[in-house]
Amino acid sequence: MSRAGRSLFWFGFWVLGCGLTLAFFPSIMMRIADITASSDIMLRVFGTVLLYMAIFYFVAGRRQGFEALYRASIYTRFSAPVVVGAFVLILKASPLIFIFTAVDALGALWTAIALRRDQADRARTA
Repeated sequence: MSRAGRSLFWFGFWVLGCGLTLAFFPSIMMRIADITASSDIMLRVFGTVLLYMAIFYFVAGRRQGFEALYRASIYTRFSAPVVVGAFVLILKASPLIFIFTAVDALGALWTAIALRRDQADRARTA
């Protein structure tokens, strides 16, 4: 498993945890993020999507040839704090939701560094 693959694989556990919590215990996540929702069905659906996404991370992380996904995940995970920041500023969302995006950004940083090291290793052996 490459360094970048390992980072994505382990990040999958974060996504899995968030997905399981949203799918089966949405009120816990809502309390943590200080969010009120009139219906929790969409939270459960989103949790299920996160579960599926975690599976993608597990599979891609353990296989070679998924560098494009690693790279795309870096950009999308780094964008999470920006998007959530807009929600906080414009929609007056609770700043506590930054907790979740901080983990996304740190995971993206880990994958970016790992991808760079993997590329350096390939360059040295070529």
